[in-house]
Amino acid sequence: MDKAQIEAEIVRLVDRFGPWTYDIPLPHGVWTRGNQRIPHTRLKRVVQIAADFAAKPISECRVLDLGCLDGIFSIEFALHGASTIGVEIRESNIEKARFAQKCLNLSNVSFVRDDVRNITSERYGIFDIIICSGILYHLDAESVFLLIEKMYNMASRAAIIDTHISLNPTFSIRHNGISYHGHNYGEHVDGELQDSKNKKPWSSYDNAQSLWLTRPSLVNALSSAGFVSVYECFVPAHLNFGRPGLEAIDRCTFVAVKGEQTRLHTAPLANSLTELWPEGSLAYSTATTSSKPIYPRTIRDRIRRWALVRLRRYLEA
Repeated sequence: MDKAQIEAEIVRLVDRFGPWTYDIPLPHGVWTRGNQRIPHTRLKRVVQIAADFAAKPISECRVLDLGCLDGIFSIEFALHGASTIGVEIRESNIEKARFAQKCLNLSNVSFVRDDVRNITSERYGIFDIIICSGILYHLDAESVFLLIEKMYNMASRAAIIDTHISLNPTFSIRHNGISYHGHNYGEHVDGELQDSKNKKPWSSYDNAQSLWLTRPSLVNALSSAGFVSVYECFVPAHLNFGRPGLEAIDRCTFVAVKGEQTRLHTAPLANSLTELWPEGSLAYSTATTSSKPIYPRTIRDRIRRWALVRLRRYLEA
């Protein structure tokens, strides 16, 4: 396709489905959102994690991109040589992703219109890397645990989960005998028609509310699903796409690794021990999105605790 044809098709897709989510570079210097020059640091983070944990070159990997929107993660991995499948439920996103694929002449990526809740190894196979970016927090409680378990079953190496977490949990829920904590996030108003929901690309597909797990609950859910180790990524940093401040204080990236449990020779009691993080642990600062330093508050808290301890010891003497 020449430049005029690509630009004309982008206009047609926008007129029919609305703006693109991602600014994807296409041939002839055309970008799907006009080259906004915003560094996609979350994409950089995810690709770096995959390169670090895949245990082989990305070009030899099979990658599954869940809730791929209009395809930038899938396309990026395909450009690295990976065999990639992007799963997306909205027709608008699938049409845009397939158009970008066609423009870039990529034969090693395919886009499937499906609900991520329907994925199975029988339908899609096994993947070295599964990307779950921006989708887990759009699912209801039952589906959150279901998808985590499906990712474990379908991953041969690692799942990368980039998601919002609950900083102020309001309720608990039990799954397989374990209590988890979080809060419900409203996605749609009661009685909203599906046609209206379809036009909200940044919302859930159908459920009116979604479950946001706390940080310890999410880590515990990944561990309980069978992943042998879970890591949170801080570098490459994803702050606010190169702008000042933080995009969100409740957005995190985790890596859940599938493998064999290491057996210890000199500390055998640890081999059979499984621990869950207690609720309230793993809590980080609740600083705002401003760029003001958060350390003074931390120092004040430490001084206050030190003073209380000294006072208690003095009174007990």
